[in-house]
Amino acid sequence: MKVSDIKLGLRVRVATNGMAALVVGRPEYYTPRAKLVRIKYENSTRYEYMINHNLTPLPTEDQYSAYGGNHVRKEGEF
Repeated sequence: MKVSDIKLGLRVRVATNGMAALVVGRPEYYTPRAKLVRIKYENSTRYEYMINHNLTPLPTEDQYSAYGGNHVRKEGEF
């Protein structure tokens, strides 16, 4: 995923474990070609830094309404 496509609140799929997560931080410097992005896994209290190349945005219909989708946060989620 390109660094310019990463936005706060974007729902993504993590390639290393297949879990869905929410971007909760801006990309931070790691190397000239890779950035670290702070994410929070859905239905979990776990936060991680993930390399931007390991993240794939979920389809538009699975995003929150701010990003053109229709996903609704359920009680207890995030």
